Amino acid sequence: MKYQIALLIGRFQPFHLGHLYLLRKSFEMAEKIVFVVGSASIFDENNPLSYEERRKMLEKVLKYEGLSDRVIKIVPLEDYFDNEKWLKKLIEAAGPFDIVISNNDWVNSIVENGGYKTLREPYYKRNLYEGWRIRKLIRTSLSSRARPKAESRDFEWQNRVPKYLISNLKFQVSNQFLISNKQIFKHVVVGGTFDHFHAGHEELLKKAFEIGKKVTIGVATEELYKSKLLANIIEPFSTRKKSVSEFLKNKNWSKRANTIAFSEFTGGAAEKKNVDAIVVSRLTYPNALKINEIREKNHLKPLRITIIKDVLAEDGRLISSERIRIGEIDRKGKLYNLIASHQSLATNHYLTMPESLRGKLRKPLGKVFSEVHQVLKFIGLFKPVMVIAVGDIIVNSLIKNDAEPDIKVIDFRSRRKDVKEDSLNTKTVFKRRASFVNKPGTINLKTAEKLRESIKNVMVNPTNHDRHHWFVVDGEEDLLTLPAILYAPLGSLVLYGHWQLGIVAVEVTEKRKTMISKVLRKFT
Repeated sequence: MKYQIALLIGRFQPFHLGHLYLLRKSFEMAEKIVFVVGSASIFDENNPLSYEERRKMLEKVLKYEGLSDRVIKIVPLEDYFDNEKWLKKLIEAAGPFDIVISNNDWVNSIVENGGYKTLREPYYKRNLYEGWRIRKLIRTSLSSRARPKAESRDFEWQNRVPKYLISNLKFQVSNQFLISNKQIFKHVVVGGTFDHFHAGHEELLKKAFEIGKKVTIGVATEELYKSKLLANIIEPFSTRKKSVSEFLKNKNWSKRANTIAFSEFTGGAAEKKNVDAIVVSRLTYPNALKINEIREKNHLKPLRITIIKDVLAEDGRLISSERIRIGEIDRKGKLYNLIASHQSLATNHYLTMPESLRGKLRKPLGKVFSEVHQVLKFIGLFKPVMVIAVGDIIVNSLIKNDAEPDIKVIDFRSRRKDVKEDSLNTKTVFKRRASFVNKPGTINLKTAEKLRESIKNVMVNPTNHDRHHWFVVDGEEDLLTLPAILYAPLGSLVLYGHWQLGIVAVEVTEKRKTMISKVLRKFT
């Protein structure tokens, strides 16, 4: 059976003799062909050639093979990292078709799951004709002009592509196949919030300056980030711009950079003629696709898109400014976590404070106030993201003054004596039943984990003050101050009572979290 219209999908980086074999086989199976060129705008080591360069390659192949009149069209297809969206875009770009001819299992599975027919054509001499093998040979020939010590001419990339393409590819490969430490593009753009400048930001800028002679860096203004989680503690524009500038200065890149403010997601890249490429993360890649869609409407060439490799934290998840703000990780991706910061937790369900730390922890960890009204005034000025109070007296006093903390940790004891019920606020009395265990001189890991979950709950649902934000402890609550600081988002306030000085208010900062992590590592 011969089909009317077949789709032939590939990246063609570059077009080689294996593709030519598949092309000829496809015309034996179908009257007409639609070529779909995948990863249309991506630029990296596996995708050095642009869509336009690959389209011209295909046109030359079709002309030389006498097949031009049997090709309906050649269309680009972007990567979407979403199978359903990819298939939808494929159908929109290709138009009507009867069959997909492919030897790519990933393509075939998506198409078949979508209800379309596929024909699997076996690879032709796969050990010779694969894109990555040919790209490797090209890079070897560029980095070392000496011919490989081998008798077989198969070790030359020129013998793995149609001979009539060699002259085209010689020009293209000399410009683009070696992208490491080579500035391919005249003008590259990159943008971000650059809040709490971190390792992911560093990677983004490194890649931009690796491939671009000139780099425009957009630093987002409030209009773009006001809906983000904990947007109120995103650093001021001047601080974020300064962080970028200091990084560029350290790398000697300042003269090649132009740092601007931008308040809409394109940052002007959709309208500028003199921009060639954009560098993004996996999360911001969709914005680059939208920019190219607008550029197409503006009759401008699409930007080549480089997606940096994921920069991961200790837990294997992406490093992000949001994770830093909510207090999960530091700027290098190190976790703020009791288990992550400790080595001896395989068998214990709790950590014990060593005697050597007793004197250190008696010293206040933050500002000291002698009266509750001073604390209330400080809260009003500081405007914390979250208030966590540890200790019966401070919790009860805040509630009496209509300033109920978001997280309340009590044990119905003060200075190691039971707190009398008639001295407590009604809300506090109602919570008299103990619900969590924490022995004196220890940090119970299960209780600390529940505390972490409650902090996260408050952050996501700040108006939901349910019973889970009360921690009534069987034992002693004092040392739970430490995980409270460790797990709280930046900009929070942790309050606890000091038996001699009064009330201690700890502002949760990156520096404070790091200090607490070091202290907790000394627990046994």
